[in-house]
Amino acid sequence: MIQGLVMNTQKGLYNVKTEVGLLKCKLRGKLFKEQQTTKTLVVVGDKVLVEHLHGDQGLILEICARKSKLSRRGAGKKGKHLEQLIAVNIDQAILVFAAKNPPYNRNLIDRYIAACEAGGIEPIVCINKTDLIELVEVQIDVEYYRQLGYIVIYTSTLTGEGIAPLSHLLKDKLTVFSGSSGVGKSSLVNALFERELTQTGAVGETTHKGRHTTTSAQIYELPTGGMIVDTPGMREFGLFDAAEGVRNLFSDIEKLAINCKFSNCTHSHEPGCAVKRALDEGDIDPQRYESYQKLNSK
Repeated sequence: MIQGLVMNTQKGLYNVKTEVGLLKCKLRGKLFKEQQTTKTLVVVGDKVLVEHLHGDQGLILEICARKSKLSRRGAGKKGKHLEQLIAVNIDQAILVFAAKNPPYNRNLIDRYIAACEAGGIEPIVCINKTDLIELVEVQIDVEYYRQLGYIVIYTSTLTGEGIAPLSHLLKDKLTVFSGSSGVGKSSLVNALFERELTQTGAVGETTHKGRHTTTSAQIYELPTGGMIVDTPGMREFGLFDAAEGVRNLFSDIEKLAINCKFSNCTHSHEPGCAVKRALDEGDIDPQRYESYQKLNSK
C-alpha cells in the first residue's frame, strides 16, 4: 500500500501520482458504494492510500484526512442541498475575475472569499483582462479588498501584465485557480507554462457568459516549483456551510452586531440595530452591507 496524490478525476477514474509513477485508479468496493450517495467523494488534491495492481493500474483503498477545501453548494435542483468539493488540501486560491467580458461584481468576489475563509484557504483576488479597461475603472474595488488585508493582482495574458508576480506567488505551494466561465483561468495557466496546456474559449457576445473549456479539475506541476489546480468555470457559486467564512470576511459588521438591541437581529428593519445605525451614519459602505445581507440570507 502506497500514498498518492489525486491529480485528476473523471467518470469514476482517478489519476494518482505515486512513488511508482502515475496510476489510473478505481475505488475499492466500500468507497465505490459511498460514491453513489455523495456529490464528491474523491477530488483533486486528495491524498489517498493506493494498492498498486499491475502496470499503471491501481485501487484507491482509503482517503487521508484533509487540511483544507474549496467547495460550493451543488448546482441545479437535485444537487443544491449537497456540498460539491472543488479541490482539497490547497494552500491558496487564485480567484480569477475578468475586468470586462464578462464583468465581475463584488458580491461574487465576496462569495468566493467567504468559501476560501470557511475552507482554510488563503484567497488571492486576480483581476484579469486588464488590457480591456483603464485601471482606474477598478481601482476603488481593488483598494477596497487590499484594505481588508487581501492580496489583489492585475493580469493580462495579452500584454503579459502580472504574469511574473503571479508565478512568484505560486512557488512551492498547491494553488487552485477558480472563477466563473470565461474569465481567463485556462489562458493564465497557459501563460504561466508558456505553452498551451488547456483549451481556451471565447465569451458569448449576446450573453456575456463564458463557455466551459476545462471539463474537469486538473493538477499541473510548475517548472519553477509548486503545483496548480485548473478548475472548470462555474456558472453558479452558492455557498455551502460557510457561515464562519462570512463572519471572517465581515468581521467589522459582526462586531457592530454585538450591540444590536435584539440578539436575533436581521439588520434590516429592527429598532435599535447597531449595524443599520452605522450604515445610516456612513460608517459602512452600502455595497458592503448589501453583500453581507445577501450572503447571510443564503
